[in-house]
Formats: sequence, structure tokens, C-alpha cells
Amino acid sequence: MSTLLHVGVRASNLERSIRFWRDGLGLKVAKQRENRYDLTDGYHNFAIFQHQGEERPQHLGGMLDYLHIGVGVPDVTAAAKRLREMGYEIFSDGLGGKEPLDPDNLQEPAFKVEDPDGITVDVNGTDTNWPGTTLHPKSEA
Repeated sequence: MSTLLHVGVRASNLERSIRFWRDGLGLKVAKQRENRYDLTDGYHNFAIFQHQGEERPQHLGGMLDYLHIGVGVPDVTAAAKRLREMGYEIFSDGLGGKEPLDPDNLQEPAFKVEDPDGITVDVNGTDTNWPGTTLHPKSEA
């Protein structure tokens, strides 16, 4: 079986993106290089590069997005409140589009938020939604 090792994103503003992924969602910086951060959850590499090409078209979000990223967190309410305090909208994306959520009154252990470039991030406090995943892997004895 193959192993997922790495996902990379080219950010329009590297420092703003790092604050979102590191401070907002809690990924750890494994290495910092010029125009790049390597973040990790302890199992996978998530590299964020500073976009250096021509101006990019805006990322499509919501039900029209072609990419979203799922992140598991140990405390979904705390993550939602932290991201709201950082100025991000917390929402779900029902059939009618974005539906704002109140981090103080989440009905489900999940929410969505967009990173600084508009990439939808599906933040989840449980691994039951994604077959084959484990949010809190058991340590090997």
C-alpha cells in the first residue's frame, strides 16, 4: 500500500498562511526555509510555499471548489473559537451554500473555514467521517 507523505500549497502571503495553519489549526513547524514552511501533524508533511509566479486567479470556494483539505483537531470548539478570534468565518456548506456557525454553539463536531487564499478546510473533531483515517493513532506497544 502507498503512503500519503506530502501535500503542498502555494500561498499568496506566506506569513498570513502560516499563522492560519500553525496558530489557528495547530500544525507544527518542522522546518523553515526561504519562502517555505514544512508543517507536520507528526505523520504527514504539509508544505506551504510562497507563490512567486504571475498573479493567480482567486481560488473558487464553497460548493464550486476543486480542492479542500481536511484537518483533525483534538478540540473542535476551541479551534473554531480561536479561528473566529483570528477573523475567520466559521461555517458549514449545506446545499444552500455557506451557512454561518456559532463556535460557542456547534451542533456537530466539525466546521469549515477558508484559509487566507480561499481553500476550504474541513475541520473535524472525529475520524468517523473519513474511512481509513485515525484522528488519534494509538501508539505502538
